[in-house]
Amino acid sequence: MGKNEKIWAFLVHLGTWHRPFSEMPFDEDLWTYILDESEKAGINTIVLDIGGGIDFATHPELTLKGAWSRKRLRDEIKRAREKNIRLIPKFNFATPHDIWLGEYHKMVSTTKYYQVCNDLIKEAYELFEHPEYIHLGMDEEDAKHVKTHELATYRQGELYWHDLRYLVDCVKDTGAMPWVWSCPLFDHPEEYAKHFDADDMVLSPWYYNAFKRENWTPISTRQVYVTYYNEGEYKNMGIEFVEQDPFLVNVRNVAVPLLEKGYKYIPCASVCNKCDCNHDEVVEYFKENTPDDQLLGFITAPWQSLETQYKQDFADSIKFLKAAKEKFYK
Repeated sequence: MGKNEKIWAFLVHLGTWHRPFSEMPFDEDLWTYILDESEKAGINTIVLDIGGGIDFATHPELTLKGAWSRKRLRDEIKRAREKNIRLIPKFNFATPHDIWLGEYHKMVSTTKYYQVCNDLIKEAYELFEHPEYIHLGMDEEDAKHVKTHELATYRQGELYWHDLRYLVDCVKDTGAMPWVWSCPLFDHPEEYAKHFDADDMVLSPWYYNAFKRENWTPISTRQVYVTYYNEGEYKNMGIEFVEQDPFLVNVRNVAVPLLEKGYKYIPCASVCNKCDCNHDEVVEYFKENTPDDQLLGFITAPWQSLETQYKQDFADSIKFLKAAKEKFYK
């Protein structure tokens, strides 16, 4: 990629991420489709969430049945490169999303845990042929997102910042730039600023609904929203539109002001909430409000495993990102 070329990225989950698998959920034809359509759409980066989907030499015990061999990964890196697409490794070390770590999922913040994380990051850097970025995940680590887990573990306070610092330094020691979801910064901006400089990592604000008031989604349009926003902490908030969710309000409130601190963003859009205007509005909002040198690009995340039944979600993700790219970056 050229020095000033924007990142147009697609998040693909290779292995386990939201539920346990014994065998990698992978459809060969769908993977080929994603590569071919990404090339046509001008997508230049695929962020590959590993989740046990690669046979790491350092920790083969994490390897799913059917996972890519190290040779297969090298072949796929070459194949993608021939389509002007680079592959970036992604882990997720946030406790609500680290089931892929197997037994180490139960060893968070122990000496063994730190060693395993370091081993995987270092090996990924070599296997992916010295990528510019390594994505660490780190979203949604709080009580709310682990309350249904059989082992409900999350870090907070100084332990959280210590562990994030450790993971960031593991990546930086390789020469790559850490890439993290925006949750640590957006949820705790003052604490974040005490522990990290603006150039310590690149952040992805994720927002999957509408910015423009006229396009907000009434919760009455989907039963899942009616149920969700009338339970638990939401019950007495009187939410009529999805965009009134406190999380989405917070993103709109803090994303732009925090840019004054010099943080660099790769905003993330998605089809997962079935908001057809989301990609356009994410690209437009951040392009209009972000200094160009702090806006490194955009990423789309379908949040589905590589299985045939989700092909339409992958197709729509590519379609919407392509359309937004052509509309706002001609």
